Amino acid sequence: MKKIFIPLIVVCFTMCKQPPQIDKAIFVDLDRPERASLFDYFSSIELIPLETSSDVLIAGITKIINHQDKWYMLDKPQSIIFVFDQTGKFLFKIDKKGQGVGEYLFISDFNINPFTGNLEVLESFGNLNVYDLSGNHIETKLIKYDGFYAVHQFAALDSCTYIFYSISQPKKIIYFNLDEKKLLHEEFKESERLGSFASHNLYQGQDDWYIFRPIHPVVYKIGKERLEVAFQFDFGTHTREGTTAIFSSEAERFISKAVEELYAQFPYLIEAVRHNSKYVFASLSLKNDQQANIIYDKSTGKSKFILDFSEQVKFNSYRGEEIIVTDEYVLMPVQWVDLENRITKEMLDDKNKEIFEKLLGAKMELNPVLIKYRFK
Repeated sequence: MKKIFIPLIVVCFTMCKQPPQIDKAIFVDLDRPERASLFDYFSSIELIPLETSSDVLIAGITKIINHQDKWYMLDKPQSIIFVFDQTGKFLFKIDKKGQGVGEYLFISDFNINPFTGNLEVLESFGNLNVYDLSGNHIETKLIKYDGFYAVHQFAALDSCTYIFYSISQPKKIIYFNLDEKKLLHEEFKESERLGSFASHNLYQGQDDWYIFRPIHPVVYKIGKERLEVAFQFDFGTHTREGTTAIFSSEAERFISKAVEELYAQFPYLIEAVRHNSKYVFASLSLKNDQQANIIYDKSTGKSKFILDFSEQVKFNSYRGEEIIVTDEYVLMPVQWVDLENRITKEMLDDKNKEIFEKLLGAKMELNPVLIKYRFK
């Protein structure tokens, strides 16, 4: 089940215009990479293997929600939500694929609504299926308005106001009243063609929702009525901002050519952003398939641009993979076959060394492993 994640890139920027100067800028010197140890930030690392059986085979985890001591995990390739306890023991799965009442054709995104406690499953063409936490169907709500095409991520801002993120609408953020079935307004216009290459840009940080774009250096908080600047990255002379990129006709047809031309215009692609009360984490893709990390320490106001950690392991989250950042820990799901690229035996205590060796000695391919990095 080894997954290969190819950055499918959306760009909303030109090279000629510098971003506005704001107070919430995080300066990152892309010309001066630094070395760092993961243990500069974390005190310990815990491995949580997810139970594997003939009935519990995960193709890939694209979203995780920790709720009431359970992990709710979206396997988007299979359109199944798997539910595990905190130790990785399988509890049940929500698999409602079909065309009947209470069923869905596929899952684009899911959330647990903080106002109702229900689990909500989004189909991109406009169905929001509501279930209880065991997967029993309650109702299906519709997102429809003149000009609607598709939506791909969502969040509830209050009991009736939702925001939807679309990779294909001309404006990426849609405010919608589900009770009244009313479009409130749309924000963040960018190239419709380029917008079709982006996903997983909406994330939750503490009690608020945020959105980032692959090149655009600004991270926005989803306000109740409009987007609000949360912070922005200042890459100095490397910073780019705009509304589009220039592609040849060949690049319009082939992703590999589009990526090549994209890197000829832009020096970085922002793959992931997460933050808590202490740090901002970002993963970048650079030219020549290089991966990099940014870790910004709020207490010192300084950031590190990191190409390699002392432990010689990866700590990146790539497009399509989930990462959770709380004030207590960072949690990443890792494919079993990629475990040795993420962890070494020397990084673990005796208990987790035993788990690590057992995983590596398995005779069959296993489900993903959750790696929990606990902050100091």
